[in-house]
Amino acid sequence: MKLYRVLITAQTASFRYPNFISSNQLSIKAVPYSTIAGLVASATGNDTLIDFRFAYIFRYQSLYEDMETTYRFKQEGKSVSNINEKQPAQYKREILYDCYLTLYFDNQDIADAFKSPVFQLLLGRSGDLAKIVEVQEIEASQSSKAMLNGTIVPFNIYKSSGEIYAMPKYFDYTDIVRVPKEVQPFLINDGIGNFVHEPRNIKEKFDMANWKFKKLANQIDANAFFDEELNTSILMRELC
Repeated sequence: MKLYRVLITAQTASFRYPNFISSNQLSIKAVPYSTIAGLVASATGNDTLIDFRFAYIFRYQSLYEDMETTYRFKQEGKSVSNINEKQPAQYKREILYDCYLTLYFDNQDIADAFKSPVFQLLLGRSGDLAKIVEVQEIEASQSSKAMLNGTIVPFNIYKSSGEIYAMPKYFDYTDIVRVPKEVQPFLINDGIGNFVHEPRNIKEKFDMANWKFKKLANQIDANAFFDEELNTSILMRELC
């Protein structure tokens, strides 16, 4: 099957759990559907584009905690004052480090948009800048197995082992306050791991034969595809 592959790297990434409003912020250990929707919106410049199919695998080598400080301001007439200057809110945020994202689309227009994105691509916060390494058309072979490590899938469809957490598929930005859409339980499979040997080129950075997950392999029976060049399982799914 003809697919379009997008290779992305980022030094850091952080995906906040939707219900963690205050205090220390843990990161989801794979890319949420809403972030995939955000990447497509940034690449195409269209934040209403939700009718597309995709597959992905996300990996990172380590994680650490960063201390963040929040200052609150209020407006009084024409002046703005800091209401917690003496005691600013401080909390820890979990950051994923040395990240690699392999994206697959069956829509060439969406894939081509990543060659020259309209907006900066982010893997979480405004400082988690992502870099496009390559956009390429590939021929994927049929497969009866799918590897879930480094991905998030709807638990209602793919009942398997892993962390289960309720998240939206995407957000509606029609109003000033964004609205979460299609909130449902998702199965999160941690993408942490390390290279088998130090990669010498782009292929070895994204070749799954050169990567060892720290968590046990989670393979399921599914109507899937396989990228033979990068030894990557491809489980195509719809955003909505």
